Amino acid sequence: MARKGLHVKVGELRSDIGVLKDLEITLGRIIEEPKPGEIGPTPFPSITDLRSWDLKLLKRYKPFYMPFCDVCCLCTFGKCDLTGDKRGACGLDMAGQQSRIVLLACCIGAATHIAHARHLVEHLIEKFGKEHPIDVGGVSVEVEAPVTRLVCGVRPRTLGDLEDVLDYLESQVTHLLSATHTGQEGSNIDFESKVFHAGMIDQVGMEVADIAQISAYNFPKADPDAPLVDIGLGVVDATKPVIMVIGHNVPPAVEIVDYLQENGLYGMVEVTGLCCTAIDVTRYNPKAKIVGPISWQLRYIRSGMPDVIVVDEQCIRADSLIEAQKIKAPLIAASPKNCLGLPDRTHDPAEEIVSDLVNGKTPGALILDPEKVGEVAVKTAILVAPRRKKFKAIPNVKGVIEGSKRCTGCQSCRRACPNDLPIPEAVAEAAKGNLDKLGALYAECIGCARCESACPQGLPLHSFIVKAAEKKLKEETYKIRAGRGAIQDIEIRNVGGPIVLGEIPGVIAFVGCANYPKGGEEIAEMAMEFANRRFIVLTSGCAAMSAALYKDEEGKSPYEIYPGAFDAGCIVNVGSCVSNPHIAGAAIKIASIFAKRNLYANYEE
Repeated sequence: MARKGLHVKVGELRSDIGVLKDLEITLGRIIEEPKPGEIGPTPFPSITDLRSWDLKLLKRYKPFYMPFCDVCCLCTFGKCDLTGDKRGACGLDMAGQQSRIVLLACCIGAATHIAHARHLVEHLIEKFGKEHPIDVGGVSVEVEAPVTRLVCGVRPRTLGDLEDVLDYLESQVTHLLSATHTGQEGSNIDFESKVFHAGMIDQVGMEVADIAQISAYNFPKADPDAPLVDIGLGVVDATKPVIMVIGHNVPPAVEIVDYLQENGLYGMVEVTGLCCTAIDVTRYNPKAKIVGPISWQLRYIRSGMPDVIVVDEQCIRADSLIEAQKIKAPLIAASPKNCLGLPDRTHDPAEEIVSDLVNGKTPGALILDPEKVGEVAVKTAILVAPRRKKFKAIPNVKGVIEGSKRCTGCQSCRRACPNDLPIPEAVAEAAKGNLDKLGALYAECIGCARCESACPQGLPLHSFIVKAAEKKLKEETYKIRAGRGAIQDIEIRNVGGPIVLGEIPGVIAFVGCANYPKGGEEIAEMAMEFANRRFIVLTSGCAAMSAALYKDEEGKSPYEIYPGAFDAGCIVNVGSCVSNPHIAGAAIKIASIFAKRNLYANYEE
């Protein structure tokens, strides 16, 4: 791969002036000479460099397709019927089409995390400089960035070094996406090989994002005793102005915390959040509060508790502005990837933006300067809170009962529900004045509100469920350990032998979005069961939050019961979604430290 900068190495240079030996000149970047034999066979691999290995895997583990759609609509020839052995106008069959759709989905995910990393790294370089060192654990973590080393064959030492890695990742996403164009790749097996490549670069992109923010924002650095922080709707002090942050990219939330602290306002305003921004802001300041995972957006907004809503990127409901308007809460969009149709106020004076938001002249604003977001969000929350008086979009008990009487029992809500919840039966009971069955649906409701969209009567069914479970909401007060980030090298050395010898049965990771069929409590139950069986249990993102939403008989959450070390019988929260590579990185470190495998550019092995 072409590299930035110029490096000249001269063994011996003779001139009339004298003789120069072993002269090296570098322009643009510092070149670190690798040790002999240190670099593996595939530094910065292209989309075909690992293809032979992929094909071996795919020959052994053959893909099986269960199409959710029988047609292809991706080009101007479509719609093409691909049922049976039919091929589309471009010649692609059903297996090829299904694997192409999977590649598209994986490219979306990879591009999202890589773009997240790019925005974050650019912001941190602007704030802290290119030479700011990468430090995810001091002397406790000498093998930092194991995924980046394994894939790219480089060891990033500064924020500036991460830019070259991102250049590579962005080029790979472009090549992968181009393969999905009509008339490009025709083999489902080669599509699947490219899916593997997308997953690999996705891991690198996430690692770049997390090691950058750990280093610059001084998040917990491989700390098994990272602080316990509050989580749950019940932890929010609604008597104060409340700011709600949603998304995945933490700089706007960090600036909100900084503005409060710099102006002596911290403690007067509640900083709360959902999804991974919430996890990361508590890594920055443990006094911030996590409300819950992605599935809790509607219930929290409609509760009326947030006075200002700040959204950055990823996992944000597309109707967040509409929902914010229902409770008369101004919304600030802080990412160019999620503008929500709002006017760009980035370069307007902060006081002018605040005035427009507080007086209702505009329902929201797009502000692409994180520092200005911090100032505007705080000032707006303080001024708008007395006017809103926690206006909510949740009906009272009488409203639920009267609304339920309009239900015709058509079953549309249940057919639309991804968890097949018995909503019609619960609504029928509510019409008689009994809200217990509606309240019982709360734990398994994923908050998608598809039931509301399907209801021909226009009933706010999700809000009915939330109202019926109001007592449970207020009791949701739990603890989660702040994301610790990387695993220490000494921890790997301590568990390597016991894992190989079977004394530690394995490592289990709970990751992913909170859309579980039976609610999040099962995540906590499984995590504790594996910990009791001496597994090393890791969590991240929404799964880490779900694991926290449980109490034993003594009122303790799993993170209070089990230690946070990478060891048998422990439960480890590594952090947000972009912290996932610390989990893969632990496995890579075991191979590198304990099994003495080459770490650099050696992905296939």
